[in-house]
Order: sequence, then structure tokens, then C-alpha cells
Amino acid sequence: MKKLILSIAIITSLIIAASCKKDNDKNNSSLLVNKWELVNTSYREVQNGVEVDTYNYTGVAGDYIDFRSDNKVYSHVDGDDDVAGYKLLNNNKVAIEGDTLEIRTLTAASVTLYGKSFTDPTSYEENTVNLKR
Repeated sequence: MKKLILSIAIITSLIIAASCKKDNDKNNSSLLVNKWELVNTSYREVQNGVEVDTYNYTGVAGDYIDFRSDNKVYSHVDGDDDVAGYKLLNNNKVAIEGDTLEIRTLTAASVTLYGKSFTDPTSYEENTVNLKR
């Protein structure tokens, strides 16, 4: 009997946790879906532990990244337009055309996205994108 009660408690906890996670996913999705102004973006490339390239861009009037509810993201940055597919993952990551970015902050007023991809243990590229409403 104690095992049955314990099993029911565990299943109930899992259902409640799954429900909360779904609510959080919806909240982050509803926060992310918006047209954001680009504040800045930075890129850094490291090969064999040595920084070989950096690029920083500060957004200007008219630069934007627009996450839409149809899972497409439209952007206009530095005079270039682009459209890509995206998907919210695990409530704290977003995949955009195969690249996964961590959602470091997401509020009604700002978003910070961060990505780091390794080509080997001492070589990687990292990107940070800061957006605001």
C-alpha cells in the first residue's frame, strides 16, 4: 500500500512539474514573440586558445529582429534582410536555423541571446545579441 501511495505521489509530482514547464514555455514564447530593436551584437572566434577574430556591431535606427508566432524570425541588420525558422527549446534556448542560442535574459523590455559553438576543445565561436523593445 505504501508503494502505491508513493507511486501516485511521484506521478502527481511529475504531472504538476510538466504542467508548470508548459506554462513557462508559453510565457517565454509569448515574451519572445515580438519585434525587437537591435542594441548590439558581438562575435568572437578563438582557435587553439588564441583569439583570432572579433566583431562588434551597435544597432542603428531601423535594425530589428522580429520573432513571429509562425516560428519565423525576420531581421533587418546593417542593411541586410533575412528570414529564418526558429523554435523555442527547453524554455531557455532558441534554435534558429540549426544554431542554438541560450536565452540569458528575457523580459518584456529586453532579450540577451548567447551562443558558443566548439570546433574542437580549444577552438570556438561565440555570439551575443542584445535586444530591446
